[in-house]
Amino acid sequence: MKIIRNITNTKEINRPIAIALGNFDGVHRGHQQLISQCVEESKERGWGSCVLTFEPHPTMVLAKNKNFKLLNTYEQKYTLLEKEGVEYLYLLSFDEALASVPPYEFVQRFLVDTFHVQKVYVGFNFTFGEKGRGTSATLAEMGSQNGFAVSVLEPVVIEKEVVSSSLIREKYKTGGIKEAARLLGYWPMLEGKVVSGEQRGRTIGFPTANLKVPEYVLLPSYGVYAAYAEVKGQMLSAIVNVGVKPTFGSEEPTVEVHVLDYKANLYDDYVRLHLVRKIRPERKFTGLEELKEQITIDVGEARFILNEEKDAFTNKNFPGK
Repeated sequence: MKIIRNITNTKEINRPIAIALGNFDGVHRGHQQLISQCVEESKERGWGSCVLTFEPHPTMVLAKNKNFKLLNTYEQKYTLLEKEGVEYLYLLSFDEALASVPPYEFVQRFLVDTFHVQKVYVGFNFTFGEKGRGTSATLAEMGSQNGFAVSVLEPVVIEKEVVSSSLIREKYKTGGIKEAARLLGYWPMLEGKVVSGEQRGRTIGFPTANLKVPEYVLLPSYGVYAAYAEVKGQMLSAIVNVGVKPTFGSEEPTVEVHVLDYKANLYDDYVRLHLVRKIRPERKFTGLEELKEQITIDVGEARFILNEEKDAFTNKNFPGK
């Protein structure tokens, strides 16, 4: 997959173009179906399959609530899109000027004049243009006027829930990691470079690595999680704490991982965590000894969970898939 930031650079495709259009935050199972339709039909018709998405996410620019976070890092998103077989990823820089463009102008400027698109694939709840006034129905009408087809994906329903990025965010807030994985089609991920921490874990026999997760990435609810840690190509059992460590009066949230049965120093390594299940909420302890006793219990619980979910993790055999 080629990533292109110059939105006018379409000549190298040298064939008709089909576009999957949207934000694709999380690249969840609804997105995967939409993109798969674009890729498969493009193969059949000899089109170049493209994803056209916005960066940064429009809500990060426009929302009054500046705490909006993404489900993936940008790099994770690119990798997930590439796995769907997309040939070209176009990143359209989003700012307030673009946000003010009326729907008809957006269609004319980008889909018609720039891409000369053959077909556009969008979700049922897709909106675009000034104040989100353009809808999938609007797009279909404009397509008929400008000579391109529009395919609108119906809601993808899993266990009576419509798959959406907002629903996945709700699962994160409640610690529903397995439920989020069912909707995503993969285990929720956190990743970052290991940076120096306060070294308290070593004093009680549970050394932890402090991950510098990008600030724009959504963290799940504070607590302790069973996870797999991807380290230098190895998939290792781990226990993860997400939160502010109330026992020590911290204020800034951190992501700390203790890799089970692993002795090597992780400092400066890049680690990806695949969260599997929440073990318990974060809590305040009376001291290090009580904390050590609880971590011992947590490690035992993590081993049980990871053994129980091992086949599902290996085979990506999520419930409802």
